[in-house]
Amino acid sequence: MQFPSTLTSLISVCLLALGSVASADPINNAPQLVVDADFEGGSARVLEIDQKNGHISIMPDGDPTRGWPAWWFFRVSGLTHNQALKVSVFAPSQILPNGVAGAGKPLDGSWALPSQATWSSDGKTWNRTPAGKRDGTGITYELKSPGSELWIAWGPPATPTALNGWMDQVAAKHDSVRTFVLAKTLEGREVRGVRVASGDDSDRTRPVIWLHARQHAWESGSSWVARGIVQWLVGGSEDAAWVRSNTEVYVVPILDVDRAATGDGGKESIPHDHNRDWSDRPHYPEIAAVQKKVRAWSDDNRLAVFVDLHNPSPNDGTAFFYVASNDVLSSARRSQRDRFLDVVHDRYDGEIPLTRETRSSGPGYHPLWHRMSRTWVTQHGNEDAIAVCLETPWNLSRSTTKGYESVGAGLAKGIAGFLQERCKAQEIR
Repeated sequence: MQFPSTLTSLISVCLLALGSVASADPINNAPQLVVDADFEGGSARVLEIDQKNGHISIMPDGDPTRGWPAWWFFRVSGLTHNQALKVSVFAPSQILPNGVAGAGKPLDGSWALPSQATWSSDGKTWNRTPAGKRDGTGITYELKSPGSELWIAWGPPATPTALNGWMDQVAAKHDSVRTFVLAKTLEGREVRGVRVASGDDSDRTRPVIWLHARQHAWESGSSWVARGIVQWLVGGSEDAAWVRSNTEVYVVPILDVDRAATGDGGKESIPHDHNRDWSDRPHYPEIAAVQKKVRAWSDDNRLAVFVDLHNPSPNDGTAFFYVASNDVLSSARRSQRDRFLDVVHDRYDGEIPLTRETRSSGPGYHPLWHRMSRTWVTQHGNEDAIAVCLETPWNLSRSTTKGYESVGAGLAKGIAGFLQERCKAQEIR
């Protein structure tokens, strides 16, 4: 695959800047393809638009100081019904800043080049392309347009606006659900979530389950896992009803709202990303807000389960848990955590496989390992609190909205089973 020429690239970018809607070919009056990423979560640097052959070339356009520039998401207009379209995506060329892994070089392209792209004809329902063809530093996807517009992305988008609307709909439909604002970001955006619990709202003795996604903004699949958790919680199963009646569940589908909104990666952002901010003086207000809640619940011995939702590397083929280093756990807490992992694995039935094997984020994992969420919560939570990170693969054919949501449902079933088991053990004592 030949990288488009600089001249062609400049011409394409200039043409894009001159018009935001499809224009007509003056010779045959055919509509012209226009690429647009000027919307929430959008990111694409247009390299070339080959009008004759229906071939678009782009690369991610994220600001590397705001995280790895792996994410891309754009809209194509000027299409005709059943028109064939080729989309070539090239590895990002932005240089990573000082102070992060890989500084002084571009991000490894594998993070930005999924085997299959995601597309939608309405910006709401997301599908997968056939497998793309890798060639050098790029990959080409082929698809046909069912209408005049297509939205095309690295993975299924989940913008702050879309998720806020979804949470409002769930709360309006179910009495056990209410929305809340966790914090306002440094850039003034709300970080929102849902609380799921039925019965007496004044009961301050229930165990608390906390789950959040997108400490790294580009990991959009984790927001769909969060959606699957909530959808299971409001469902009709006996286990879901038990969780609603006996616990308080909090789900925040995006923590790094600012970078999710601007189409930036979030991971390894400057001065550091959200999952390196769990310290006594956090940089991000939303992290401080979660810490405040964790401390309060832990003071009352109420925090039961804390799960941080992520997407891992391009080569990971199964979901898995990251756990805090055994160095920060007592033997009793290690035993509890192992039992939690056993129950979740036994009950899990998601479409994406889950391995029982875990990975540890201790001193050898990252210089700021002690400032990661699962470590901080393990160190500051009550003695029987479980704190883990679930990584769900993004580069599988089953890494779809449905697949991700099934992971969330499977996780929720496991959490329910673990807490039911713990409750019975406490009754016996």
